[in-house]
Amino acid sequence: MNFLIFGVGLALLASGVRRAFRQPEEYRGKIAGPILGVMGLAAAGLFCFAVFYGAKQIPVSASAPHVGEKAPDFTLVDSNNKEISLGSLLSTPLPNSQAPPKGVLLIFYRGYW
Repeated sequence: MNFLIFGVGLALLASGVRRAFRQPEEYRGKIAGPILGVMGLAAAGLFCFAVFYGAKQIPVSASAPHVGEKAPDFTLVDSNNKEISLGSLLSTPLPNSQAPPKGVLLIFYRGYW
């Protein structure tokens, strides 16, 4: 979707620069048009560089758990400032059952509590 938006933006930019040079008495953008055109192409080039080259330069995390692998035990602070460990979540029985849960869904979000 980002490439589509960039494509539409570049097409509109090219049409604006062409219009400025075709009707110079009406549009006085002979200097601003090419400058903005170069800036638009530079922004599109920087975006493509970041997506196609920069994203591939991020090192692979060798110690991260893989899909289906158990996560190591860790302790985090919840929204009530209580420390909760993954082991305690997996060992505490559910309210309507005597059995502990088979898994835990963790949702991480940014926030300042």
